[in-house]
Amino acid sequence: MSEHRISILHLASDEKFIDAAIYIFEKAFPGRNHFVIPMSKYNRKLVYVKTLENIEIVPFGRNLISFLLDLTQRYDCIILHGITELNSTVFLLSGDKHKFVGILWGAELYTKESFNDRSFLGGLTSAIKLPDGKVSPGRKVKDNLRRFLYHRIIMIEGSVNLAASELRYFGVPYYEEFEFFSTHKILSSECRFIPFTYYPLEYLIKGVKNLTVSGNDILVGNSANYSNNHLEAFRKIEEIGMGARKIVVPLSYGDLQYGKFIYSKGVELFQSNFIPIRNFVPLNDYIRELQGCGIVIMNHFRQQAVGTVFSMLWLGSKVYLSETNTLFHYLRRTGIHIFSIEKELNVENQNVFDNLSEPEIKENRMILETEIKEGTIIENLRGSILQHFVPVTTGS
Repeated sequence: MSEHRISILHLASDEKFIDAAIYIFEKAFPGRNHFVIPMSKYNRKLVYVKTLENIEIVPFGRNLISFLLDLTQRYDCIILHGITELNSTVFLLSGDKHKFVGILWGAELYTKESFNDRSFLGGLTSAIKLPDGKVSPGRKVKDNLRRFLYHRIIMIEGSVNLAASELRYFGVPYYEEFEFFSTHKILSSECRFIPFTYYPLEYLIKGVKNLTVSGNDILVGNSANYSNNHLEAFRKIEEIGMGARKIVVPLSYGDLQYGKFIYSKGVELFQSNFIPIRNFVPLNDYIRELQGCGIVIMNHFRQQAVGTVFSMLWLGSKVYLSETNTLFHYLRRTGIHIFSIEKELNVENQNVFDNLSEPEIKENRMILETEIKEGTIIENLRGSILQHFVPVTTGS
């Protein structure tokens, strides 16, 4: 069978990055993609997904898994967008596991069940004791509806970790992330790397391509989640001394209780120099708000905030990452000017809060254009899928 006849089924959900997935896969394999999105039969209106071509909405219900299993038999390759409980159950019950690619969203495998011997929180953050995190009313309704719908479907207990251990193909943005999960035995030794990211460079810098950093304020973290390790970053800044710089901290989504705590702590430590971002804004507007941040500190101990890091590197920011984060090692390998929180974010470094030089900014942009531009992402994805999933036929 020739390569253009490959058929690809996507098990997805109504999330904002699915439009990007549709765009990328259609560029790589025009007309060969079919996206299935399970939704409540009482509300089948898509909220985040705007691309309606090649989309099939199916209702949640007791027959959903058997329906999806029947559907997978008709395709050469099945893409799981997120290693969710539902997607994992479909995969585990399938007799054609060799046809599946699990694309990692992120948090679904960075759990206590996966890493019971490792914490992704610093000592100060781990010591925070707060009441159970409250969620917004809208999120609460969404979570309750999801639990109600999921309870009507028979799921396999522990399906996410079990599915990860049996996946033949694992999709993440760069090899270091694949290697991390392989080394920690989350993936099997037979699993193979499929390069994929939802957001190419062109998407990240759309509307801000010609902007550059215009100040030396400090951006800390990307959300109101414990994994940002804000307190450890704040202590580093205190020890070094921030001068007249502003401390910009996005808290527009995540854990509301934790977000309130970090807000109070930020005001206590930095007074009027603490600038929280508490309202969600579109990506381009968000990047414009951060234009004054010549310094970026992302103190995640795991891969997180990749899109923000790439965007700020393009703008010309000096970015500090933890060496426990696979993103740090990927960027170092590519030659990007990236800096270590553990070794370089300290008072002994006389250039610690100096902005990048023009040559460094230019070099970073050239490397980003090579690594994550749309054409590169599509070419790498196409090559990997064709290598592993093109059906082999004999005869004429």
